Amino acid sequence: MSLTLDTPLKLDMPFLEDGIRSTHFFNGRLLSGEDLSQEQQARDGGLQQLGRALGEGIASGLRVTAPIGGSTRTDPIVTVEPGVSINRLGQVLELRCQVRVNLREGAIEATPPAPVGPGGFKACERPAAGIHVAGTGVYLLVIAPAEGREGTAVVSGLGSIDAPCNARRRVEGVRFRLLRLDIRDADLADTARLRNRVAHHCFGTTDPKVLGALVHPFGVPPESYGLLDAHRPLRLTACDVPLAVIHWEDGFGFRFVDLNSVRRRPTRVLDTGRWCALVGDRRASEAEAQFLQFQEQIEQLVQDTPETARALDHFEYLPPAGVLPLRHKATRGFDSARFFQELTVRGPMFIEGARLEPLLRQARSFPSIVLERPEHELIWLYLVRENVPPSPAPGQEPQPYLVFASGHLAYQGDARFDVARWDFSHHALDVPAPGARTGG
Repeated sequence: MSLTLDTPLKLDMPFLEDGIRSTHFFNGRLLSGEDLSQEQQARDGGLQQLGRALGEGIASGLRVTAPIGGSTRTDPIVTVEPGVSINRLGQVLELRCQVRVNLREGAIEATPPAPVGPGGFKACERPAAGIHVAGTGVYLLVIAPAEGREGTAVVSGLGSIDAPCNARRRVEGVRFRLLRLDIRDADLADTARLRNRVAHHCFGTTDPKVLGALVHPFGVPPESYGLLDAHRPLRLTACDVPLAVIHWEDGFGFRFVDLNSVRRRPTRVLDTGRWCALVGDRRASEAEAQFLQFQEQIEQLVQDTPETARALDHFEYLPPAGVLPLRHKATRGFDSARFFQELTVRGPMFIEGARLEPLLRQARSFPSIVLERPEHELIWLYLVRENVPPSPAPGQEPQPYLVFASGHLAYQGDARFDVARWDFSHHALDVPAPGARTGG
C-alpha cells in the first residue's frame, strides 16, 4: 500500500516508504549483480543509521602533527595518526596506519568514480572545492570517504568484450582534503592571537546567533553558527570530518597545527531544537573542546618562552577553567603574576584535589572568559594541595600548576570543617572593594 503525506497511519500499520530495501533470498531464485549490490547497500545503510545515532566526530586517534617553521617552508607535510571517525552521514572512516600527507599536491583520480547510489560510500563524490596550500592563510584539513577497486574477477557470459565492472574487490578507504578558511585580514595580521581567535570563531563564541539564543530564546532557533557552519555545505560537506586547523605562512612554513578548535568527540549535531544552542550535545562537545584547545596551545607555548608570556598577548578568550603549568627550578612553566598581568584575579587559594575534576566539569556550563573586557571578568586562582608534597625526593618534585576559573563559578576555596587541613585552610574570603584589582 502506497501512502502519501496526507494519509494518516493507523496504529500497528507498517510504514515502509522510506525503509531500507534488501534482497529477499529464497531457494531457486536467480541472482544478478544488482541483487547482491542491493544487499551491500542495505547493510551499509543500516550501519549509517547507527553512525548517525552516535553522532559525527572523532572516536579515537587521527591526531595531526607537523614540525613548526623551517623544514616545512617548501615541503608542507603533516602526519596523521591511525584512528576512527564518523561523518555527518553516519559513515565510519577508519585509518589503520600512520600516513604522511603532502598539502601541496593533489592526487589525480586513477580510477573512475563509482556510480552514485544509496548506501555505502557511493553517496560521497569528491567536491571540486578541494585545494592545496597556496600562500599565507588558514586552512582546514578534513578526512573524507574514498572507494576504489582492486584485482580482476573471472567473468563468463560476456563473450570476448571487455568488462569494466569485473573488479575482484571493492575497497572502502579515506582521502584527505584541504579547505581555505575565510578569516578576516585583521585577524590574520594579529599572528600572536590568531590561533585563539580562529578557535573561538569555530566554537561560535563570536557568533551573534549564540548570543541571540540568550537574548531571545523563544525566537527563531539558530540552525547553524560558527566558522565551520559558514563553510557548509558548499565547501565543507556532510562527508567530511574536520581534523585540524593549519596556519601556513610563506617563507616560514607551518605557524601552528591546532586540533581541538575543530576536533570533536562523536556529537549529535542534527538535533536542532529550540534549546539546543544552550543545552544541546553540540554545546557540551564544544565546551570540552575549548578546554582541550587551550591546554594544547599552552603546552606548545611552554616550549617557547613561557616565563615572559602574558595571557593578553596570546589570548582574546580563555576557557571558563584551565590548568597552567608553573615555572619551578629547572622545570619550564609560566610565571602566574606575569601571565595574568593587567587582569582582575583573586588568589591563589588552596583547594583539595577532590574538587579539581568537579570544578573542570562544572566550568563547561559557563561561557568563555573575554579578556578584552578585563574590568568585567573576575578570575579565581587556585593551587591544589596534593600538588605540594611535604618533602619530595630530590629530582622527583612534581610539575607545579595553577588552576584558574571564571568569576561566574562559585568560589571553591572556602574551608570546610570536616575536610579542611589546618595548614592549607582559608577561614574567610577578603573581598576587595568594587573596582579594586588584585595581582596574581
